Amino acid sequence: MKLRPEGDAPRRRYAVLAEGWFANRHAKTAHGLLRYGRGGPGEVVAVIDSTLAGGRVRDVIGGVPEERDAPIVSTLQEALLHEPTSLLVGLAPPGGQLLEPWMRLLRQAAEEGIEIVSGLHQRLAPELPEARVWDVRHAPEVPIFSGEGFAVEPKVALAVGTSSAVGKMTATLEVERAARERGISTEFAATGQTGVVISGWGVCVDAVVSDFVAGASEQLVLEAARTEPDLILVEGQGSIGHPAYSGVTAGLLHGSCPDCLLLCADASDEPIVPGVPRPGPAAVARIYEAVAGLVKSAPVVAVSVNTAGLDEEAAALFVDGVAAETGLPAADPFRGPAFGTGPLLDAILASPKTSPAGETGH
Repeated sequence: MKLRPEGDAPRRRYAVLAEGWFANRHAKTAHGLLRYGRGGPGEVVAVIDSTLAGGRVRDVIGGVPEERDAPIVSTLQEALLHEPTSLLVGLAPPGGQLLEPWMRLLRQAAEEGIEIVSGLHQRLAPELPEARVWDVRHAPEVPIFSGEGFAVEPKVALAVGTSSAVGKMTATLEVERAARERGISTEFAATGQTGVVISGWGVCVDAVVSDFVAGASEQLVLEAARTEPDLILVEGQGSIGHPAYSGVTAGLLHGSCPDCLLLCADASDEPIVPGVPRPGPAAVARIYEAVAGLVKSAPVVAVSVNTAGLDEEAAALFVDGVAAETGLPAADPFRGPAFGTGPLLDAILASPKTSPAGETGH
């Protein structure tokens, strides 16, 4: 089973389709690639959104390095002037199905010889049979969980959440950035479509048959360990308390064999779904530790807090409140130096390697 491309990964120059949605959260794949992509300057050459045409990426979203700024254009024809090699579907419509106007644009791009890259559940290769298509969410065949992951030497940290969409990928990538700035060799194990597009490898675990989610998670960690890093950071998915996504969360929690957990929370008090309250960080941390401990001990060591929508004073108070409630280091890694990622990384580095449930710790 191959999780990484053989040899050097292809260097893509992306035009990003985000028509009408680039400024909102439904364009999270576009935002993630722009903020965290590994291809350096020129990885994104243009964003297609006619409602924002004439502007630039950094005028619309924060967290994008200056060297990764790109123009926003109205049409595919304008984007082609920037010589892209690939067109990324940078939006995630509810239901995961592309509207016909977007499909027409993809067909036009394919006719120009442009590779199509999509992380949607809707598979595009069968609909564009003459095109070069990377369906990121097409999961490879994976074995069932074996227990090999217990023997992985690098420390493994997994992001978990109080709910879905609370910033697990962002927290993981910000911790990875902080680790690399300290000279700590790190592997990011991507488990969702945006993470796979950013890193160029991984498995979208929500596309794996449920019995094999733990096996896919284990294989990701085993592959990450091949480069002998000091630290493996596993991108989390869903939440143990979310009735729609708890299955994939539990598969990751057991299959990745983590040594510690980074809990991700936000300032929302809305129910997860009607009738299901959002758990507090301290309560859900205990649940995660108990569920993980059935297979392998993995303490929650820090809390990454998403304070989007709060002003700086309110954000600082909220982060302090989470730290007091949980008794753990807490920080918002996306707000910058005043809030800092350091405490999260320090807590992960300070935690020891752990053992399977049937063995003593070491």
